Formats: sequence, C-alpha cells, structure tokens
Amino acid sequence: MIVSFHDVCSREGIQNLDFTLDLKGTTVLHDPSERLSRAMLNAMVGLDEILQGEIRIDGALLEDFLCAGPQIRNFGYIFDEGIMLSNLSLKENLLLPLRWLDPNLNEVETVERIQALMRDFGLELDLNQRPVVYRAGELKLLSYVRTLMIEPKVLLIDNPYYILNKRERSILLRVLQDLRKRFCMLISSNDDDFLRGFADQVVDLSSKAENFVTAASLS
Repeated sequence: MIVSFHDVCSREGIQNLDFTLDLKGTTVLHDPSERLSRAMLNAMVGLDEILQGEIRIDGALLEDFLCAGPQIRNFGYIFDEGIMLSNLSLKENLLLPLRWLDPNLNEVETVERIQALMRDFGLELDLNQRPVVYRAGELKLLSYVRTLMIEPKVLLIDNPYYILNKRERSILLRVLQDLRKRFCMLISSNDDDFLRGFADQVVDLSSKAENFVTAASLS
C-alpha cells in the first residue's frame, strides 16, 4: 500500500507535508515530537480536516478510498490511550463494530473468539462490566482485541507502550511480534523495542519538524 501526502496542511497541524510511505510488512515512524506522526495517522483515517493538498492511497484520493468500503476493514486504528465507550459494557464495546459489519453475527462464537484473543493478551476481564472498573492499560490491550476481531488490512498503532506497565509491555511486544507475520503495520513509536530489530523499515521524521505547527500557531 502506497500512502502519499502532497503539500498537505491540516487542522491538527500538518504543514506543507510532501511525503510518501510504502507500507510493506512493519513500518515504524520515528518522530521525537510524536505530534507529526499522530497527525499523519489521524489524517489517513479521516480524523483530521485537510485544509490544503491531498492524500492518496494507492493512487486514489483519500476521500474516495475511505468511501469505497468500510473504513475499519482497511485501517484498524489503535489509539495511544485506547478508547472504550463508558456507557456500554466491555462486551457491547467489542461487539459494536462487529455488529455494524455483520448484523447477523453469531454472538456465542464471536465471544469465544474474543476470549481466546484476550488470553493472548493476558487479560482476565468480566465482559459484562463497564470500562470504568478496569485500568487504562487493560482497556488499551482490550482495544487491540477489538481491532483484531475486525481483521483490517493495515494496523495503525499510535505509541504502543503508552500507559502500559512493564508486564503489559512485554505481553504486547510478544503478541505484536507474532502479528507482524500476518498483518501490515504502521506504528508511531520512539521506543527502542520497535526501532531496533522489530520493524522492516524505520522512517525517521526528525527532519520533518517544520511540517508540524501547533494549534496556537495556526490561530
């Protein structure tokens, strides 16, 4: 998958970015500021307003690419903090995107698959509880489970170690080492575990600092 930014300026702060990513295997964005890489991921899934320029995915305009089919089938985005809706149970959170894709899904079989993935992540959670019962790190790992159930073409992962404790980081690294054999990944991280010996390619954004401005500078 080829992702190209052509003179892109965005609401979130991307400034005149000309850049092309050839996504093969596992790509890690090394961005000391963490801001440009996050804005790029957000822009790729339509979460950032493009003010100037264009983004193309395999030659197609981003808008056309995202409208061609369910976006979550193309990009599975795992946010730095993980996101769960507080008014729903964990099970409802996990089933929500799956029911949207398949209103007739078999809930019993689906929950069994979810529980198998939870074991891979070392999670022992009561899926009938609301998110508030559990720690942020546990919910973040659960967000990986939710995304993997969708089986997207590309995993977008922002700051994978953020809010995870030492044990959770070790589990996540082990799981991602296995998943990289099956999924194309684009990861934003400054952690050595991902920069050395993990990625198929590391893209250094250090020289692109001028391509991001703060919201205050834009106003």
